[in-house]
Amino acid sequence: MKTNILSLLFTCIFLLGITFFEPVASQKCKCAPNMCCSKYGYCGTSSAYCGKDCRGGPCSLPAPNNNANVAGIVTISFFNNIVYKSRGNCPGRRFYTRDAFLKAIKNYPHFGRSGSIADSKREIAAFFAHVTRVTGHFCYIEEIKGSSRNYCDMTATKYPCNPKKSYYGRGPIQLAWNYNYGEVGKSIGFDGLNNPEIVARDPVVSFKTALWFWMENVHWDFASGKGFGATIKAVNGNECNGKKRASVSARVAYYIGYCKQFGVPAGKKLSQWGYCGTSSAYCGKGCQSGPCTRPPPNNNANVASIVTVSFFNSIGAMSAKGCPARGFYTRNAFLKAIKAYPRFGRTGSLADSKREIAAFFAHVTHETGHFCYKEEIGGHSKTYCDKSSTKYPCNPKKRYYGRGPFQLTWNYNYGKAGKTLGFDGLNNPDIVARDPVISFKTALWFWMNNIHSGFTSGKGFGATIRAINGGECNGHMPAAVRARVKYYTAYCKKFGVSPGKNLSC
Repeated sequence: MKTNILSLLFTCIFLLGITFFEPVASQKCKCAPNMCCSKYGYCGTSSAYCGKDCRGGPCSLPAPNNNANVAGIVTISFFNNIVYKSRGNCPGRRFYTRDAFLKAIKNYPHFGRSGSIADSKREIAAFFAHVTRVTGHFCYIEEIKGSSRNYCDMTATKYPCNPKKSYYGRGPIQLAWNYNYGEVGKSIGFDGLNNPEIVARDPVVSFKTALWFWMENVHWDFASGKGFGATIKAVNGNECNGKKRASVSARVAYYIGYCKQFGVPAGKKLSQWGYCGTSSAYCGKGCQSGPCTRPPPNNNANVASIVTVSFFNSIGAMSAKGCPARGFYTRNAFLKAIKAYPRFGRTGSLADSKREIAAFFAHVTHETGHFCYKEEIGGHSKTYCDKSSTKYPCNPKKRYYGRGPFQLTWNYNYGKAGKTLGFDGLNNPDIVARDPVISFKTALWFWMNNIHSGFTSGKGFGATIRAINGGECNGHMPAAVRARVKYYTAYCKKFGVSPGKNLSC
């Protein structure tokens, strides 16, 4: 889902004009005794709060450094066996070397050295599994056709784009986006915004960028036992939740193969599709065998009595009178749409129902600018066509940009939603911006397939942000995250329930 710049402006105006019930946040970390204060000032109990840069509370220390000999694990034979599987004329064949990798890890003494020796081997296997997949066995240094893309996020004002540069994928993990180039350059000592090309020219710097990304976004979760599946979500979350099963399966296959080479079991929690684990992603919806967990009971909550006329209209009332979607999104259309999803807002306790409804409308408010937009601003110039999604081939005459309450994007989402809801999403995506009932149904389809189970199992509002627009998380777009959290806490207050824990991402 894409965030519209103008919708963010409406958000800022709204937030400046109204006093909200604030999420639990404080410069002095005034959290409950059993909760941690994250680096962004929010209270929670997961690694996002108690891990790196935790500011207060029962902060967890990283797993002890075991002094494993990484060079002894990443042998010449292991490294070269990856290279030798690429084509002889591949540009990366002579660029990526074991020597460059070993020089790069000197900057990251915790990489591959946390926990037990078996844990070290698993982490190294995981890292090289992703590198193998992303570079095609060390074939590619730069993203294919990357020079035609600029990956410039203009909302990342801390790292403004140089209009003469492009921030497409480069290096072992294909580092992309201006904010990543800016942040990694600042961290390891090069001008990422004005000289992003160095990542494709200096092999040591190239490996350092991959290790920087890993240690900042992946290492902690993997070292704390969340499994290989969590690394896929961190490296390329767009592949998860069934969007690119072949790609996920390929990453898992590399990981299992490398673990086998290192003589260690791969562990649990490998993926959400056909692999073993213990979380709701394995034991919940679609569980094939084992101690499958039944979903929480349907509580028969009256969603219409929670989403009152007053509540619904108060959202749209905050938008400008000239908004293109004014009058399109109606409470009546929403109530008709939820008939297709009887479990929405009716799972768990009545308080749980109210929290789920508050979360849903928090994102809808943010994505549409208080029901101002039904189509992505500038969307007509974008195709959002993933040609690798062969099950849902793009119609070259159509555009799959953001539409509806959740700004549905990409051909595979239009294809799947249409197949479920009974419309031709690939050949008639425009209907999402023309029929308000279908429009709401697409948002509910996305919610029930990607968010409902995790939210109702207690993962908190932060997990919903990651599912809808994970690109905002990990400090990339803190203002957008704060805006979503403010809407959520405000709506929870209106419904008379606490917002719960784990609010941010």
